Amino acid sequence: MKFKKYVMLAVATLALGTGLSLGQTNAHALASYWKSAHWVTLTQNVTVYKINNNSKHVVKKYTAHSGSHYKMNHWDVNYSWVLQSGHFNTGNTYTYTVKRAWNSSSWFKMGTHKVTSKRSSVKYKSFHGYRIATSKSDISYNTFYDTKTHATLSDYRPTQASKVIFKYGSHVSPKAHEWTWFHGKGQSLLTDYRYIGGKWIKIDTTDTSKI
Repeated sequence: MKFKKYVMLAVATLALGTGLSLGQTNAHALASYWKSAHWVTLTQNVTVYKINNNSKHVVKKYTAHSGSHYKMNHWDVNYSWVLQSGHFNTGNTYTYTVKRAWNSSSWFKMGTHKVTSKRSSVKYKSFHGYRIATSKSDISYNTFYDTKTHATLSDYRPTQASKVIFKYGSHVSPKAHEWTWFHGKGQSLLTDYRYIGGKWIKIDTTDTSKI
């Protein structure tokens, strides 16, 4: 499809939030390191530091809220806790780290869980059958509309309406545009959907690791 040439650029800059994966293998939270990244649920608000990999300087700070889900690595060198998903996608240029002791796990749970908090820091409103963030500071979104490709890009299938959260300020009717679901190892699989005849139809899947 013609928009595919734009998607590779979008993958590098995609700012998604709370991708969920219920079937991940658990790792021991207090192990000195994990062999691979695992999904976790934050039980506290934490500060995430964006670090330039060349200068090693902190260039920005964010707040990741209690109840959010992120894919996280546990390293035994340099940085102990490194986020690997959504808005906090660690790569060659930047590292997103939570500065907690290597053996501190009181601020998260392994896997994905629903966390009830007395103070709700994330609020949404209805958006074409989905949800949309109501605050610019809310970075828990996992879906957004790409103005170049005219496609919706998401951590979820369009049929997973209860889990989809659009970015604040999104202006799009999702069913009028193609929907691309990022999934697989390293989110390398792109599955395209179109809304046809009153339902979402899967069009095709591209494995970007082979491109």
